[in-house]
Amino acid sequence: MNQFAKKYIQPDRDLLNWEKWVKVREEEILTIGQRIQRPPIDMVMNLHEKVREDKEMKSMLQDAQVKERATVRGEPWEQPVRLKQRCYCEPVYEAHRKPEDIGRPRIIEHIGVPRFILENEKNVHGISERDKCVRLNKEYQKYKQKREDQYKEKIKKMDPYRSDISELFVKGNRPKPPSKPLPPLPEIKISTVDEYEETFTVHAVRINNTVFVKESAEQHLMSELHNMQEEKWHESCTSWSYYFNVPKSRVGRAKLFLQNLGTVTLRYCWKKIRQQTPFIQEEVTSQVFFFNKNEDILSPGQTREVYFTFVSCDIGLYRELWELSFCNVSFFENLTQKFVINLQADTIEDTEKIRRKVDILKVRLNRKAIRKLIRGLLNYVFNKVTSVEPQIYPYQKFLLESEIFLMKNPVCFYHQSEVMKLKESYSQMKPGEVWDLSIASWRKAMMKKDFVERMQYFGMLKQSQNILLKPWQEDESLLALKHSAVKLILSRLADKFDQVYADLNLNSNGNDTEVEEDSDDKLLERMIFYIRMRDHVGMAVEYCAGVVRSLDLNRWIPFDFCQ
Repeated sequence: MNQFAKKYIQPDRDLLNWEKWVKVREEEILTIGQRIQRPPIDMVMNLHEKVREDKEMKSMLQDAQVKERATVRGEPWEQPVRLKQRCYCEPVYEAHRKPEDIGRPRIIEHIGVPRFILENEKNVHGISERDKCVRLNKEYQKYKQKREDQYKEKIKKMDPYRSDISELFVKGNRPKPPSKPLPPLPEIKISTVDEYEETFTVHAVRINNTVFVKESAEQHLMSELHNMQEEKWHESCTSWSYYFNVPKSRVGRAKLFLQNLGTVTLRYCWKKIRQQTPFIQEEVTSQVFFFNKNEDILSPGQTREVYFTFVSCDIGLYRELWELSFCNVSFFENLTQKFVINLQADTIEDTEKIRRKVDILKVRLNRKAIRKLIRGLLNYVFNKVTSVEPQIYPYQKFLLESEIFLMKNPVCFYHQSEVMKLKESYSQMKPGEVWDLSIASWRKAMMKKDFVERMQYFGMLKQSQNILLKPWQEDESLLALKHSAVKLILSRLADKFDQVYADLNLNSNGNDTEVEEDSDDKLLERMIFYIRMRDHVGMAVEYCAGVVRSLDLNRWIPFDFCQ
């Protein structure tokens, strides 16, 4: 055997080339290392810095800090919902979430080269002499250690099998499976028959779990057939029943097992038995039971499975009786005994298909209802926009800008240039909206901004305060100024009366159904009206007193509307 191997078996060329390349690489690495006086491990990139390991840890910390449940509103980093519906039974709108948001982040997959291959095949050995920047990375390492301890459980779930990259294997394709060995060839023995053995015939058949044997007076059968009849699985019967319970237009199948246990070929056929039943119609317009073959031959030792197929397009009960008749042998002493196959079937409605149709119909009806509702809302909006509604304050259109400004801010002085500056700044704070000349609304828009922008707008408002809080015009008489100021404050109070009354009527008449109001509800609305108007009247009195006093003293109004 050794001489045969030396003569015919040749070494693998790829392995020889690999071994040669390993030796050449080792010589080159050692030569270059001696020239630059560095160990071979410093000539390989990213082994000392561990770039891949740092990237994996960075991505793992990012995924660990993501919340498990993503809310649909209120988060600035979250993507908006998108239209998505896989089937009719699922919701239409679904939030687009990443696996990290759902709580199933990906498992980190480590790829590296084992230390054994690096040292023995790539000749990467030695101790690195590079200088580590410990002081520069001290704060970062402290922060990283703090985060790793904080999200320790989540990191363990995302990376349960973390190990050193130096001990991992190279990722590659799986080797091909070995070919299946061929079975050994059978041994053929040739022998001559010296003595003639007397042959005898045996008639035996197995139907499902029942064995039938026909014995004759001249022949004695083998004891194996009798032992089979005494087994636990053996059933003594001459009829077999099959029941099919399937939806209409669906196929149902059953099988009958046959085996020839004798030495004679059996020829069999199927015969239909006519039998009238009181509750099942005998005559059927179309055939519902089918066989694979009506006549066939069963050789000695051969097994066969006879399939019964049932299919019906109508709902009802069906029954047929068939006889398994052997043509060349009879296994019974009496001709009245037969092998009977009783086929019964019951077709029902396909409830699953009906349920799917009902779901599709529901979805279509819901879509039509939604379209109808949307059309109704759009028609209402168009009618509301195009129709002319009676205005609560019709005299506002006939007022000048200065009068509106004084009516909105009765304690302030109107200055056109300063009002234009405030208008422009309000359009910057709320793009697309027009300022209603009320300093209270301007201040509300300012308070919604961030700290830096809020302080910038506050400085602008503080500069305008020095001009807008000037004393009233000195050209007019003092009494005329008092009358005009009190008139503006009282007109604003009248507007507040109308506005509060309209709000209460709008809330009470908002329901579509007409319900008679109780005396308690009316009393409650009247009390709410009194409480609100008491505040407005008190503020109007304060405004009147402050303006009249400031005009009497002829000095600036001590009122800071920037706070």
